[in-house]
Amino acid sequence: MDLYLSPLSCSLAAHIALREAGLPVRTLRVDRKTKLLDDGSEYRAIAPQGIVPAIRLDDGAVLTESAAVLQYIADQVPEKKLAPPWGSRERYRLVEWMNFCSTELHKKHLWTVFSTKVPEASRAWAREGAGVPLAYVASHLEKSTWLLGDDFTVADIYLFWCLLVAPHGGVSLDAWPVLKAYADRVQARPASAAALAVEFPLWQQEQARNAASAAAAAPAARES
Repeated sequence: MDLYLSPLSCSLAAHIALREAGLPVRTLRVDRKTKLLDDGSEYRAIAPQGIVPAIRLDDGAVLTESAAVLQYIADQVPEKKLAPPWGSRERYRLVEWMNFCSTELHKKHLWTVFSTKVPEASRAWAREGAGVPLAYVASHLEKSTWLLGDDFTVADIYLFWCLLVAPHGGVSLDAWPVLKAYADRVQARPASAAALAVEFPLWQQEQARNAASAAAAAPAARES
């Protein structure tokens, strides 16, 4: 299975899920600024929205959106219990948590915090307001090992990514030790460690390229 990702973006969750599932995966990096693949081809020709993650299925079809991608991966290996079976009440709890991570944490707060397309006032609002959904998750995890009880699921993987990147956007987890301990447990899992071992060097390379581009552009900006 091909996974299109941008290093340490939300596509990290799909990368971890594929490794948890034990499914073979080929990772293809998408430049988050140019939307080009490493071979120079246009990612938008594969996923017109230009967003990650996307996975290419065995029949050539492409699936996007984290909530869909993560559940598809889980359903390929039902014996791993990465998602409850369809039709069960617990499956709808999984969907509930996936939507919560997507809307209340990822898009409402984390996307805004990291976006260069919004004013600083909006980013400040997102950082301050993130405490409400984080406190809600923390109260739940005070009583439960994982989001769905005893079973580690793809919802936990999505939440882990949110908690992993939040501090780097100025959203501290210090008020909720249970969240920090939870994130540490997920990060210690072999699948998480393996995915991070692939993506962190790619992220470092990306940061170095961006810094070099900015440095090269600076003299031209001063002369204009």
